[in-house]
Amino acid sequence: LWEECRVSGWTLLQFLGDAVLVPAGAPHQVQSLTGTISVEQRFLSPENAARLRHRGTHPQLRAQLDSMIFSAVREAVGVLRGCK
Repeated sequence: LWEECRVSGWTLLQFLGDAVLVPAGAPHQVQSLTGTISVEQRFLSPENAARLRHRGTHPQLRAQLDSMIFSAVREAVGVLRGCK
């Protein structure tokens, strides 16, 4: 990739219990050295969700956004209840 596009890569060795955050839109590749379980969490900020929600989006996407917003609010309320 360096010769063709001047793009360099990073090598990251992840150990048990490590979490890796890949920024949205960043291309990445994973090579597993042993049997693994991958857990993915997508994040949509409330600001972007509200902007997309009111943009006249497709009904199916609007339903997904509503579900994501509801989940984010439910999680936030749960965290706040734990901070008594």
